[in-house]
Amino acid sequence: MAADRSIRAWPWVIAFLAMALVAVLAAGAWATWRPLSEYDAARLTARDIVTSVDESPRDDVPQDTTDRQLSALGPAATPAQRDRLEDMRGTNSGPDATTDTPDRTPQDAATADTDLTTAITRMTELATDQEDPDLAATMAGIAASWSAEVTRQDGTAQPLMQNDVSDERAPADAGSQEAEAEVTERCTPELTAVATQIDRALFTAQSANARGTDFSETARALTEWQESMQRIQDHPAVESLYECEPRPARGGYELPRDIADDPEAASGEVAQDVSAYAQGAISTVTPVERVWLMEVLESSARAHALLQPSDPVPALAGEHQVSDR
Repeated sequence: MAADRSIRAWPWVIAFLAMALVAVLAAGAWATWRPLSEYDAARLTARDIVTSVDESPRDDVPQDTTDRQLSALGPAATPAQRDRLEDMRGTNSGPDATTDTPDRTPQDAATADTDLTTAITRMTELATDQEDPDLAATMAGIAASWSAEVTRQDGTAQPLMQNDVSDERAPADAGSQEAEAEVTERCTPELTAVATQIDRALFTAQSANARGTDFSETARALTEWQESMQRIQDHPAVESLYECEPRPARGGYELPRDIADDPEAASGEVAQDVSAYAQGAISTVTPVERVWLMEVLESSARAHALLQPSDPVPALAGEHQVSDR
């Protein structure tokens, strides 16, 4: 009887093993042929751009910096993901209608030996268009870090992350329910904190300039940072934040303790604080709001690189413990 039961059980065992084999094969086929998500395509493209900078013979960025940046962007592509990514790049490289030359996308640039200025531009494009806010913040932090490296190597280098896109939203009629809803929607703690930090940066830069600096390059860095913060503060998208309730602070800040002895270093520390607030806010806003935040991030990262030249440039601009001063 036991032998009969054993014989009758074998078909069930075989069927179970066959089903398990089919499931494994199906999972493998899905992993191989499934489409690459937009998130992974952007993330892996960003990794490729970092890798191209890391492998460049120019050695523009320290190895430990690019290692940290790659880590922040998540795991490398699997062979299947690499195939899908290459397929997408091939699809996106059709000829331009006006020039009859292949279109270039951030994905295309990732495969070439990329100089740092080009890498910044490509990473900024990815960050600007990225739907996932956390990934956008990481990309923006990397681009701003590279911009700070360029600035430290050449104090006259121009910003590379600025975008002239204006706030395209049509303002609602003052006092209307739509206007009130729009203000409420934008009056987030993250954005109002950045507005406060912009005003604090202006106050600090003006105070440091009034005390004078020892080097013309430092004076130029302070002036450029101050002008950049003023231009951003005058932007309608930022101006409107000062109407929020509770209102962001404007004036009356406590200056850094060492500003009298070392106005450059004190201002550089504030610039690093501003970067941290801006980078944190990028992960909470829409792509439209992201434009001016990225300018705040880059401008302050560049200022920190010049005003505190002995400090290493963070791998992600804004990756910093905000001071309590």
